[in-house]
Amino acid sequence: MRPPATPEAVPSLPGRRASSARPPAAVERLRPVHWWHAALVAVPTAALFVLGYRRRWICDDGLIYLRPVRQILAGNGPVFNVGERAESSTGTLWQWLLALGTWVTGEDPAFLAVGLGLLLSTAGFALALIATCRLHRGAGPLLPAGVFVLLAVPPFWSYMTSGLESGLGAFWTGLSWWLLTGTRRGQEARVTCASAFVFGLGPLVRPDLAVVTVCFLAAQWWVLRPSRRGTAAMLASAVALPLAYEVFRAGYYGILVPLPAIAKEASASDWGRGAGYVHETLGPYWLWPVVPVLAAAAALLVRRVRRERRDRTPGRASLAVLTAPLVAGALLAGYVVRVGGDYMHARMILPALLLLLLPVLVVPATRFTGVASALLVVWLCAAVSPLRAPFDVRSTPGSFNVRSSDVEGLGDHNPVRTATWVDNWPSLPEGRGMLAEAARAPRPTLLYFDAGRRLHATPMREDSPYHVVIVGRHLGVTGAAAPLDAYVNDAWGLASPIGAHLALERWSWPGHEKFLRNYWVFAEWAVEHPPQRDLQRAGASREAIEAARAALGCGELAELKESVRAPLTAERFWRNLTGAFERTRFRFARWPAAAEESLCDGRRQVGAAASPDEVTRGQDVREDGNIRRMPQTLALPTVL
Repeated sequence: MRPPATPEAVPSLPGRRASSARPPAAVERLRPVHWWHAALVAVPTAALFVLGYRRRWICDDGLIYLRPVRQILAGNGPVFNVGERAESSTGTLWQWLLALGTWVTGEDPAFLAVGLGLLLSTAGFALALIATCRLHRGAGPLLPAGVFVLLAVPPFWSYMTSGLESGLGAFWTGLSWWLLTGTRRGQEARVTCASAFVFGLGPLVRPDLAVVTVCFLAAQWWVLRPSRRGTAAMLASAVALPLAYEVFRAGYYGILVPLPAIAKEASASDWGRGAGYVHETLGPYWLWPVVPVLAAAAALLVRRVRRERRDRTPGRASLAVLTAPLVAGALLAGYVVRVGGDYMHARMILPALLLLLLPVLVVPATRFTGVASALLVVWLCAAVSPLRAPFDVRSTPGSFNVRSSDVEGLGDHNPVRTATWVDNWPSLPEGRGMLAEAARAPRPTLLYFDAGRRLHATPMREDSPYHVVIVGRHLGVTGAAAPLDAYVNDAWGLASPIGAHLALERWSWPGHEKFLRNYWVFAEWAVEHPPQRDLQRAGASREAIEAARAALGCGELAELKESVRAPLTAERFWRNLTGAFERTRFRFARWPAAAEESLCDGRRQVGAAASPDEVTRGQDVREDGNIRRMPQTLALPTVL
């Protein structure tokens, strides 16, 4: 029996248009759906832009990126201090993007970082919404779901700017999700390689996003099922740039990861503190009731896809694409919990939360999702209303609201300029005056802090390569205020190769558990016999300084200094490259006598120079009357 003619086969009458491939009724049904889906993207994106703009700011950690940018543009290379190759920027791609933007525009890099962060994060959220709509195409009308979380949780708005790589991370995540949902069998090889190239940028956006790169590449491979040659081309496209930069990093900096990954011991574990960090994000914003609703919606989506015939490519493709961000988000959240979170409230868990939300930002309209969406609207109204108390740092000691602290300290609700920080940061006016005085002094000067966080000056040795050395407790603003030819000795190790490689022997604020004490600073920079008054202010004995000075000239610690300060010849590059693995693993005791004993073949015995609580790696430590076994931290830190 002959099948009925399709609309395409019906000839048109003279003077009339050919029949449409879709019945008129279907066209009328799809037209309002199309506009509704456009609104699902446009309205939340516009709202997020406004919310991010109202909270625009740059934090002290965001300012840390700016000194290397200024050094690059001054011709000194991607370093924090002239003459010392230290990679203080966790987000490699963000650092170079800011350098390029500043070079092109001539704008204050702080202002540029805020503007770029806002634009990139907004574009990333828009791409994510478009991609999720595309993922569910053919399922009829869509309803908002997970996007309500973005609109209800203030940290999402705050870190759209902040000067950190968060905005670039949101853009990369949204772009990668958009590319993944568009992956189809039979697409051109160049499109596949371009998508793989974008996926491969994850470790350069931020090292811990490497897990997202792996998950998205695996999903892309599963969808395409390329030949061996196609697989090789896809992997080569993904790893080419990250691998090339890793070779550069190992040869130039002498280590395998950005310096903050070593300073923060990114391979260490503190599951309890990490769980508390997640609770500090979910609890204050009433997210716990939302989790089961969105989890049920995701489970229903997976079940719907699996019900499709297994021999149909779209079904397999949809399942791989659907689960990729869920797996990546779960792994990333697990890593954040493992390392113990971060001192900045909610910052580290936001990328994982965004990944988990991607498949359910919008959902197909069903009876269940209709009820769920209505409940989420009620929750959104309650979460942004005065009924919900603001985040209270005093009740959650694990992290603190950095934005509130910075805004209060600066007296500016939207600090977006470097000058705002340098002119208004409470502890800096005295420091700026002392910096200017030290720059005019006839001999090199060291500026250090006493136990009360007051800044003092002491003379440095005449052969010092720097005329001014200042200890930086707030690294970003100190680096912004200090001249590029001055040396900023970071107290927390984020930009100090010496401080970063201290052994982790106690837990305190996440990421701030290594403090470079004054006897190490004096041993490296001060005159051989510092004035007794300065020793008392610094809390450092002559014996401790002598032991630290000896340790700095011995063994692996001396070689570490050589790897970052010796001229970068071809031989030095090769030695840095081949020794990067062991150098990344290297740690030394924080107490000078113990460090000298272990590094200098025991030429001095631990005696009067040792502090009463002197310890070495892996020893028992007495804290508040309790003996606690401190973790070994010699494992290679892979991500920050």
